[in-house]
Amino acid sequence: MKVIFALFFGLIIPAILIMAPFFIILFSSKMKWIDRRVYWGVVSSCFLVGLIVPIMAIYISIFGLTYNRQSEGPKCLTGVVTFAFFGYLINLVVVPISGFILIPPARTS
Repeated sequence: MKVIFALFFGLIIPAILIMAPFFIILFSSKMKWIDRRVYWGVVSSCFLVGLIVPIMAIYISIFGLTYNRQSEGPKCLTGVVTFAFFGYLINLVVVPISGFILIPPARTS
């Protein structure tokens, strides 16, 4: 049970959290009622949220990997820093590029 908990909170939840801004942009671009102003508001808010999300992923991953461990010495948690690297990489590169690629078509009245 501890292994499942550590895997869930140490890897799966932080990865989903980091990919959330991209999926929000992806789903909002497929909505029929959304116009371009609202879409750019969604993209910019996802970009701003993406600045905080990697830090939250680090804390959740540390909690999941250190849950219910006896303190027999320091544990190596260096790998959780990769969430910050990939989180900021996704936020600074993938979110703006996907925002430009997935622009909804202009509405014709």
